[in-house]
Amino acid sequence: MKYRQKTKYFIYGVIATAVLVPLGTYAVKTIPVTFSEGDVLSASVLNSLMDRINDTQQGFTASTDIVGTWSCTTYSAQGSCTPAFSTTGGGVLDKATQNITFSCASGSCSYTAASFWPANCQANGVPTTQAYELNSNMMATSIGVNSVHKINPNKFFWNVVSSLPPLTYVVCEKNNQAPAPADALSATVSGTSVALAWTDQSTDETGFKVQYKTSSKGTWTTATTTAASAVSYTLSGLTAGTYWIRVVATNSNGDAMSSSEVQGVIQ
Repeated sequence: MKYRQKTKYFIYGVIATAVLVPLGTYAVKTIPVTFSEGDVLSASVLNSLMDRINDTQQGFTASTDIVGTWSCTTYSAQGSCTPAFSTTGGGVLDKATQNITFSCASGSCSYTAASFWPANCQANGVPTTQAYELNSNMMATSIGVNSVHKINPNKFFWNVVSSLPPLTYVVCEKNNQAPAPADALSATVSGTSVALAWTDQSTDETGFKVQYKTSSKGTWTTATTTAASAVSYTLSGLTAGTYWIRVVATNSNGDAMSSSEVQGVIQ
C-alpha cells in the first residue's frame, strides 16, 4: 500500500503577500492558511478565488443583488448629536445600528428601515421607506443618487445623499449568511479508506458536505453531509485510484467556499 498526499490551499478574502494584497484590506472574515515551498494551487481553487475577486470588482449588477436583511450601522456628523466617539480636536461622529430590509417584487425595489439616524439626531432627508434602483456603484432614489461600494458579496459601504447632516454613511453586513469555510483539511489513507479531519471555523453550519472526484477535471460527488460541528469523516470502500477531496460547510443560507483540497492515492 502506497500513499501520497498533496494539500491544495484555498484562500478566503486574503491571498499571499506577493499577489493582490489589496484584497485583504476589504476582507470581512479572514481564514488563516499556511503556505509552504512547493505548494500547488489547483485550477478549481484559483477559479473560486478569481470568482470572488471579480464579483467584488464588478460591484452590483442589479437591484436584486442586495435583496435580504442587512445589519447596517449609520455614521452621522451632526452638531446636535451626542458623540458616540470623538477625536482630539473635537471631531464628532454619532452612530446607530439597525436592520434594513431590501426587497424587489414585480420589478419594483424598495428598502425599509426603522430610522436612518441615531435617536438623538435630527432625521433629515432620508425616508425610512424608499424605492431604489441599484447598478454597479450607484443607488438611485427619489432623493438623489447615492454612492455604493461593494466590499464583498456580504458587505457594502453606502454614502447617503441628504440635506443634513453634512456627513452620513452606512456600512451594511448581510444577515443570514452561509457559514465560514472549513479549514486545515488533512487525510490519512489506510487500506481502502481515507480518514479526513478539518477545523470547524463556523458556529452556524448545519453540516459539512464531504466531496470527492476521481480526476482533476472531474465532477464533484457528495459522499455525505455530516452533522453540525463535525470535524472528521472516513471515506471507506474506495477502489484503486486517485481521489481529490474537499469539505464544504453548509446551512440553510447556502454553501461556504470550499476547504483546501487533499489528494490521496489508493493502490
